[in-house]
Amino acid sequence: MKPALQTRLAAFWVLKDIFERKVTVQLAFSKCKLFKQFSEIDAKFVRLLVLTTLRRYGQSKILLNQYLKKKLSGKKKDIELVLILAIVQLKFLNTPAHAVVDTSVELSKEIRQKHFSGLVNAILHAMSKDKDRPLPDIIENLPTWLRQKWLSVYSKEQISGFVKMFNTEPVLDISVRKDASLWAQKLGGELLPTGTVRCHFTENVPSLEGFEEGAWWVQEASAALPALLFSDVEGKKGADLCSAPGGKTAQLVMRGATVDAYDISEKRLEKLKENMARLNIPEKVTIVCKDALQIDAKGQYDFILLDAPCSATGTIKRHPDLMYLRQEEDIYRLAQMQKELLEQAVRLLKKGGELVYSTCSLECEENETLVQAFLKEHINIKRVPIQLECLKPFLNESGAVQVLPGGDVLQDGFYAVLLKKE
Repeated sequence: MKPALQTRLAAFWVLKDIFERKVTVQLAFSKCKLFKQFSEIDAKFVRLLVLTTLRRYGQSKILLNQYLKKKLSGKKKDIELVLILAIVQLKFLNTPAHAVVDTSVELSKEIRQKHFSGLVNAILHAMSKDKDRPLPDIIENLPTWLRQKWLSVYSKEQISGFVKMFNTEPVLDISVRKDASLWAQKLGGELLPTGTVRCHFTENVPSLEGFEEGAWWVQEASAALPALLFSDVEGKKGADLCSAPGGKTAQLVMRGATVDAYDISEKRLEKLKENMARLNIPEKVTIVCKDALQIDAKGQYDFILLDAPCSATGTIKRHPDLMYLRQEEDIYRLAQMQKELLEQAVRLLKKGGELVYSTCSLECEENETLVQAFLKEHINIKRVPIQLECLKPFLNESGAVQVLPGGDVLQDGFYAVLLKKE
């Protein structure tokens, strides 16, 4: 089998796994034996093809339907995926038309759909000649339920901004132990107003200067905000209730705190342990594998960070597979869990202690609506005004941090609020 066909076949199997079996893109790649055999260049192309297809699936499917006399369904869904892969290459990756047609026809044969090779050939030839046909609206790339939900909350212009951001490649954001401006210079990055250093590349991170020495760690800029909200943690003991992989734990330790880092996943905690060891701060962190709801430490912590499990709809830029793994009912199920975690956090907090609640979701049910309802039920919990100048551009009407994708600086959507137990 020719290398060009092998790469398309690998992309086909990875996407089929995501769409039909609802597995994450990371798991789908790890299961694909063919992908593991590729050179670095071919593997990079397959990743690009898969991720672009996930980001542009809605537009590509609408374009395809414009050339079909009737929709493909049932066993024909495999041919639909072959054609969508071809459209992504033609319209979004600028792959030469002859290469797209040839590999797509051969791909239809390779997946035992030879009887559709004529249809594939005809549609792609017609599409390659029809270069002036306009692309569907970019927001069509969102699943119908999410698009409709967001249209009830955000303007169409805002949503278009979100999706444009989602369709770009992520950059490398890092948090620095000290002297961020120096490390921005050393790594050829830029220092953001929030203190994050942004580097416009994502490869070979462990080989970069300062990584092995623990001078910095990878942490998306929006995700670095919640740990900044606490007024003062020096000399205090706190809990990071959903801590892995440990970026926020590290921030709190760098501010002078000792932290009990909890997480329900032993596997995720292994990564946290590695990070704490590399940063040379393990003595400041007690790592505990435990469901946060099962922690028995009533009123023991000066501060608590609860970066709650959520729908993560603010992170679609880095995880485009989320659009096909999440459903609307997940949001309401997660909101119930988040409320229970907030209740637990309050129990664990000392009187006078501070609590930061955060998510990487854009859904009000997991954020502002949840917090407002919680505050009505708990008269001893109050909002604390956020004073940091660098965060003021991101405050909503209630004084919580609300980062929306598509802004000039921060990219992932994020929500964070500072509360106090009186």
